[in-house]
Amino acid sequence: EPAQRLQELDLVVGRVTAVDAHRGARGPSVLLDLALGPRGPAQAPVPVQLDDGRALVGSQVVCAIGSDDVAVLAVRSHAGVVLVHPARDVEDGSPVA
Repeated sequence: EPAQRLQELDLVVGRVTAVDAHRGARGPSVLLDLALGPRGPAQAPVPVQLDDGRALVGSQVVCAIGSDDVAVLAVRSHAGVVLVHPARDVEDGSPVA
């Protein structure tokens, strides 16, 4: 059942605190420094240009937490990559259900 599978994912809201160039990436990419509330800091790559990444500082994004990595959820469209984010500010580290 899709609803049950969604609950099995560890999805939380993180705040972008800094952005750096993702050196060695094959295409345009940045590394986001994220504040995940009680889970502490994390870093995750996203496939966007550096200027677009810098514009994300202070915003919130939806993150999938793995055993040893974090992925930022995004939508790929013909217009480019759009990161998934809450419609309004919530506490960093809030679970997504």
